[in-house]
Amino acid sequence: MTYSEDKRRRVEQFAEYLRLMHDRAFDEVGNCCYITFEERRRRGTPGGRKLSEEEKAAQEVARQSRDAGIDGAGGPDESAAMSLPDEGWRQDDSKNRFVQFSIEHDWFCVDLPRQTLHRAEAGQILRCRQGFFYLRDRPEFALYGENVEKYDPFRKIYTYGDEESAAEDMAYILFDLWHFPVESKFYVTAASFNGKFCWEQGLAIQ
Repeated sequence: MTYSEDKRRRVEQFAEYLRLMHDRAFDEVGNCCYITFEERRRRGTPGGRKLSEEEKAAQEVARQSRDAGIDGAGGPDESAAMSLPDEGWRQDDSKNRFVQFSIEHDWFCVDLPRQTLHRAEAGQILRCRQGFFYLRDRPEFALYGENVEKYDPFRKIYTYGDEESAAEDMAYILFDLWHFPVESKFYVTAASFNGKFCWEQGLAIQ
């Protein structure tokens, strides 16, 4: 299988989970839900583990590439990043990377908290992927009870039926921005916000 074929397979895999979450939220729960794709299992979920030496080495290569401006897309556009805050961004590359989605009534969205992004990566997203915004600039898309001042992620809104587009954005973040190999294992956690329904809890997908 070629890289393009394997990447397309992952996009379809991610999109299928997003379609499944729509059905779960409205057929099973009747309320909002979330799904998270992480590079490592959360603490307290079955099979949690430490990074291997190979994984640590791969992270270091990705960090050096980022610092050198080697990102496969010509580097971030500084003009797009000028309005970004200077503080609160990712500092510790040993921490878990994740992409999370909220399944709302009329739309669903992807969230990228600052803790999982370097500032330069945020600039690259604004340059290379359409539709992303900093939540403080569009507070009408804040989730219920969300404090925009304290929790101020990058967000993109999708309509139902557009799950493949959302999956393509996630594939870009995981494989082009963060340099994970396309065959990487990720861990899926999915539940309702009210805590009454839980489905995947650190399920490995590859």
